[in-house]
Amino acid sequence: MHFIGIDMSKDTFHVAFDDQTVKVFPNISSGVATFIETLILTGAKKETTTIGVEATGVYHLLLAETLRCKGWCLKVINPLIPSRMIKTNSLRRVKTDRTDALAIRKCLLTGAGYEYTDTPEILALKALVQERQTLCGLRATLKQRQHAHSYKARVTKLKLHDSFSKTIITITKEITVLEKKMDNYAKPTQQLLRTIPGVGKTSAAALVAYVSDINRFASAKKLTAYIGIDCRVQQSGTSIHGKGYISKRGNSYLRTLLFNAAFIAQRRNPILRAYFEKKKKEGKHYFSALCAVERKLIHLRRSGTSRIPQNPANAGFCVDNLFDFNIPSFLFLQFYLLVILPNMLLWQCVPYKLERLLLRVIQRHPIFLIILSFSYRISFIISF
Repeated sequence: MHFIGIDMSKDTFHVAFDDQTVKVFPNISSGVATFIETLILTGAKKETTTIGVEATGVYHLLLAETLRCKGWCLKVINPLIPSRMIKTNSLRRVKTDRTDALAIRKCLLTGAGYEYTDTPEILALKALVQERQTLCGLRATLKQRQHAHSYKARVTKLKLHDSFSKTIITITKEITVLEKKMDNYAKPTQQLLRTIPGVGKTSAAALVAYVSDINRFASAKKLTAYIGIDCRVQQSGTSIHGKGYISKRGNSYLRTLLFNAAFIAQRRNPILRAYFEKKKKEGKHYFSALCAVERKLIHLRRSGTSRIPQNPANAGFCVDNLFDFNIPSFLFLQFYLLVILPNMLLWQCVPYKLERLLLRVIQRHPIFLIILSFSYRISFIISF
């Protein structure tokens, strides 16, 4: 086997062909073509050659996509691995492009990295997800500035300009267009992910874009570590017993989406809700219990099977599937307008178990909904 390490940068990339030879090539199309010609001249064969490169965001994409199309085996390595190797093998603080390329080659010898399998479809979806993330952040910033400007207008008696509102509306329309485009990529995988409790369109698209090939993870624990919600433990002897916390080494945006999905899932899914309550009874903090639910969702993702319940009556109450229980729509509308909406504050004070019990009775016995609707209507008329 022949191993080659590459250190990428914006304008150039350094290639370590062996323990001594390191050459520099420009990070452009002609430079990549020259590198492949040099690779062939050295006697390297596609079947016995493995090329390693650091994950650098966008700098390595041109080289990676060209090598994938040409049929070469390319492995992407976490930048932390060669960095730790350099610190371990040398007491001197030396960091150059040459030493990085040699370190990446040594990492390949230990079996580090995963094979680059991103297709143009995945790259396009990732670009759309990142663009949507940027626009959502910009919209949130503009809303905050608009809110602050409204307070200033009260003091200075200045009229609030509608430029903020126009920009926010434009950004919102653009986000809607991006979400429609995101639905057109990897449809079967996204539809499978949406069967997981709490996972919607945005979360499904982000999982497909950032995780890519799920089969490259041997277990759900490795996928958890890749996303960055694995527990870091500090323990040594009898004196050091540090408090565990998540590593946060993965994609922060993906972690945020999964955290929101866990929040929704533990409210709507009875199994995850029971697991969440169990963790809280064990003394876990609210957010720690949510992280545990988040890890459960990742285990569901790793299983690769659909999570659509076979019997909807045992799936737990969810507002989205309320009409699946043969409840007349006009009766539910009456019940919502006459009972739920006027007593929204009261309903928030109702214990969770009592609320679920009432909703289960309604969805299993529609006659109870009729009685509630008409009895409340009569009491409402009598009160006037």
